[in-house]
Amino acid sequence: MSRYLVLSFALAACTSTEEAARVDLPVSTAGTSFAPAATDLDYQVSVERMSVAVSGIQFTIEGEMHTGLAPPGTVAHPGHSAGGEVTGELPGDYVFQWSGQTRPTLGVATMIVGYYLGANFSFRTAVAADVPAGDPLVGHAIHLSGTVSKAGVSKPFDALFDVEPNTNVIGAVFEDEINETSTETLGFVFFPTDPSEGDTPFDGVDFFTTFTGASIEIRPGSDTHNIIRRAIQTHDHYGVVPQ
Repeated sequence: MSRYLVLSFALAACTSTEEAARVDLPVSTAGTSFAPAATDLDYQVSVERMSVAVSGIQFTIEGEMHTGLAPPGTVAHPGHSAGGEVTGELPGDYVFQWSGQTRPTLGVATMIVGYYLGANFSFRTAVAADVPAGDPLVGHAIHLSGTVSKAGVSKPFDALFDVEPNTNVIGAVFEDEINETSTETLGFVFFPTDPSEGDTPFDGVDFFTTFTGASIEIRPGSDTHNIIRRAIQTHDHYGVVPQ
């Protein structure tokens, strides 16, 4: 159990001898069929499948957003970490997978009762044990595929992204009041369009000019990879939906 969660248990206790009420809740990826993302260059990007290698899932209450995690060796106080105090946790390595169907439970998170306002996780590089043989995610952090359309023309796309290990998503959207009788599943979702500001990870990419063939293949090291990665690794495009 992390030092942040241990600290949160202590802070939430009524006295030094009482332990905060907590509940164990399953965590999965929600069965989402993504609406097409309309980009600033008038492309429609339809994500059909997406996989993300992650670790260290956390859930938070209170605090300020967008301020970063407390440095190693320091104590996380309310407001010092984006999304607030870490009061729920699912440690370990996982793969988020979205393909229009609800996925099996990733694990069971331990949650202190309270009103939750955010979620955190870290990206990592997938290994062979994470996915079935031949899965393209191995050796990368994110894989997504689908179609790109504009002016009546559609092309399939396949994209792999490398993200620096331990890059954090801090403050993914999550709003839920959890009490001792809660039984919901905490379903992670991906937002092709930022629900707050309306931008997409694909803004700024002129797909049909950059890729003149019958299909679009995005790989690490390309300018397109770098443009999309900068946005797709931020908290704006991730959330948790109680189910």
